[in-house]
Amino acid sequence: MTTDNRPDFNRVMQALNCEEPDRVPLGDWSIDILAKEGFLKKEVASLDDEIEFWVKAGFDFIPLSTDIMGLKAAPERVQGNELKTKYGKKVQRSWVQEHSGLITNWEQFEKYIWPTVDDADFSKWDYFDKALPDGMKGLLLCGRIMAPVWMYMGTETFYYALDDNPDLLEAMFKKVGEIQYGIIERAIEHKSVGAILVNDDIAHNSGLMIHPRHLEKYVFPFLTKLGDLCAERGLGYIFHSDGDCTAAMDKIVDCGFKGFNPIQPNAMDILEVKEKWGRKLCLIGNINLDSTLTLGTPQDVRAEVHERIRTIAPGGGYLLGSSNSIPNYVPLENMIAMFDAGFEFGRYPINLTKGEVEGKVSSYQAGPKSKEVAAETDQEVKDYSELLMNKEISKIIDRISVQVDSGIALSSVISEKLIPAMTLIGGMYQAGKIFIPEMMISASVMSQVLNHFKDLLIQGQGGKQGGIVIGTVKGDLHDIGKNLVSMMLEGQGFKIHDLGVSVPPEKFIEAVEELKPDILALSALLTTTMVEMENTIAAFEKRGLRDKVKILIGGAPVTQEFADQIGADGYAYDAPGAAMKCKEILNLPN
Repeated sequence: MTTDNRPDFNRVMQALNCEEPDRVPLGDWSIDILAKEGFLKKEVASLDDEIEFWVKAGFDFIPLSTDIMGLKAAPERVQGNELKTKYGKKVQRSWVQEHSGLITNWEQFEKYIWPTVDDADFSKWDYFDKALPDGMKGLLLCGRIMAPVWMYMGTETFYYALDDNPDLLEAMFKKVGEIQYGIIERAIEHKSVGAILVNDDIAHNSGLMIHPRHLEKYVFPFLTKLGDLCAERGLGYIFHSDGDCTAAMDKIVDCGFKGFNPIQPNAMDILEVKEKWGRKLCLIGNINLDSTLTLGTPQDVRAEVHERIRTIAPGGGYLLGSSNSIPNYVPLENMIAMFDAGFEFGRYPINLTKGEVEGKVSSYQAGPKSKEVAAETDQEVKDYSELLMNKEISKIIDRISVQVDSGIALSSVISEKLIPAMTLIGGMYQAGKIFIPEMMISASVMSQVLNHFKDLLIQGQGGKQGGIVIGTVKGDLHDIGKNLVSMMLEGQGFKIHDLGVSVPPEKFIEAVEELKPDILALSALLTTTMVEMENTIAAFEKRGLRDKVKILIGGAPVTQEFADQIGADGYAYDAPGAAMKCKEILNLPN
């Protein structure tokens, strides 16, 4: 459907200033080309075609990325399998290397030929200056700083460098920041630029990725500098991060941001965000990509848009959009339903009645939160947890050896001290007291300690609580989260067989038939690969093996509702939750 809503970027600026424009603007900035072509019913092959889509869809802006990661010498991406879309085509997705990247030490940093601002292509902005219709502006996608650093270094290298190599990390942030700032200075010389959107994920489902002190040191000073520039030039300034950013929201405001996107429904409660920060930040998004837009009907989408506008738009400060993006696995009719419902219900003044539009509306589902550590927790367990987090491998080994030499069974030390120590660390993670790097370090150290005592454990047949086969489903190459779950489970005493990434159903079946595990754990990071979880369970049912193993699923887009829908035996929100759920499934004490 086309709309007669003419673009007016002032509408967006009013919303970003938490005022009421004439209607709620549309706020998505990442829409797959297949969705655009489906909407226009023609190929999108030129900038004029791009402009036509954003205008006819009813947007007041057109997004364009001019960013360090688009320049020469950027890190190569890993290519995944071809996957089906909602448009009858298959596409190949790619990801940046998650482990070791291009720059992992000082020698590589000093020899690396960095891109410069002169490598950036501003010709599209030149064209926008001449071709954008009256009232429309460009949304510059640039300014992220943490993501390029970990992409250049590799995720694991980046996490470990936070404490092990801070000087190199500081140099990386300085270099990336200089390039990004230079790109922005050059880009905003164009009259078509109306706002900057910094798409820099700093959080995951249950909290910040790294400790706030690291964000304070490396990330927020640069974002504040950009905020000052935007204020000086009268530009809109929007921050995008997936996950639960609650602990950083006040700082996001202090950096000068006027908009926050996308308020992921399984991580943040948009009603709470509106109450706490709605007078300082325009909220953008929250229409559930992982359920409503992907798995729901157009009527469900209408109902959810109605509810979000009813509760969030009054008083101003809301842009309608998805909780992440519009990828090619969102049905075209659902995308159109979201746009149309925005035009229908979003006219100010807002005067909507709860429940007047029928449909299934998703709501915030809080993840598990750990209770505070009990004061009576065994001091030795606390000591072991500190040693694990501080990478004191030799001290842990020496301590265990002394206990074993004194006559205490190795299996008892592991089950009564080390495993509770990992449980304690998991609880601290869920409570937001430690972050992903500390979890990774602890789990890795635990794995190395267990490996050191492997021969003794085999002799005593102790320390193993059950067998688990784990893998990332077909089409998904992400394994950081899966590896963390594996290490956490191993640290809890489970015997793990890791099949790796992009595992087809047949390989899972072979492993279960051969190894006869208690639990099969399936991981997926993307909504589009969630379907492979369903396909895997269906394959087990077809082979008559479904009752031979318990199936646990997890990953960023996965929910309990989806687990119930596909017939899984359990769902885990995060790595500590996976350990708890496996114990629950096997009736083991937590």
